[in-house]
Amino acid sequence: MKRIKHILLAAALLLTAQTATVAQVKTLLVSESGLPYSHQTWFAYGSGDIEQGDITGAWEQGKRITTAAYTDEGWFVIMAEGTPYTMQTYLLSEQWPEQWVSQKMAEGYAITALSRSPKQWLVVLSQGSGITRQTVWQNTWQNLEPWIAEQKNYGYCITDLAYDGHGWMVVMSQNSPYVSQGYFTTNSTNDMMLKIPQEVWQKGYNLHQVEYGGGFYVVTYGNYAHGDERFQNLQVNPDNAKDYIREQWEKGISIAYIGGGYQAKLPKK
Repeated sequence: MKRIKHILLAAALLLTAQTATVAQVKTLLVSESGLPYSHQTWFAYGSGDIEQGDITGAWEQGKRITTAAYTDEGWFVIMAEGTPYTMQTYLLSEQWPEQWVSQKMAEGYAITALSRSPKQWLVVLSQGSGITRQTVWQNTWQNLEPWIAEQKNYGYCITDLAYDGHGWMVVMSQNSPYVSQGYFTTNSTNDMMLKIPQEVWQKGYNLHQVEYGGGFYVVTYGNYAHGDERFQNLQVNPDNAKDYIREQWEKGISIAYIGGGYQAKLPKK
């Protein structure tokens, strides 16, 4: 394990013989009322790469990336005005870009979006997030759980996570938008869609992240520092994600989060 200034980076060595990745198989959309965003827009690239010109053009208009993911419909990037982010940068990289991330951390950036395609990591870092420290670790979920519990004792919450077919990359942050957080895992879509109303919304909590990997979902939830009384909806694999996003916008509801997820093949016996 190696600590570099504000970020803790550790890549677990997981045997590739145990699992082999296939295409992402989930599109997870959390829509939410009461967000301060305006002029929200999206870019969708299917199986193609993210076009830098789209992102820089939106930056020039005052928009910032609020959420992004590689889904079963390919790359989705959501941008909006009205975010707290003053400056922003991103990188697509086949390997986890440890040196680049630590350099940006030293310049006052924090990770604000994270995803993985079959080929590349997408890492978005922003200034102005309010996050003061971050710690990052990649490992199996079983090994991550005691580490997550330990970090929570120091005021960290999960602010991003992604699965790359071998393990989970988890980002935890201090001074995040969340003041409390719990999570649950389940390998059933139906079970997740039953638990979220009962264990999250009916208890006054909000969804934070929903991701899928290695055959199960990870759902994080809790309280915001400001504005808990928000309407939320979760859509799993909509027939057409673009139409769903348009429908939410027509109702005055923003897209708060996009998640994806790898299905890992079972090891051969």
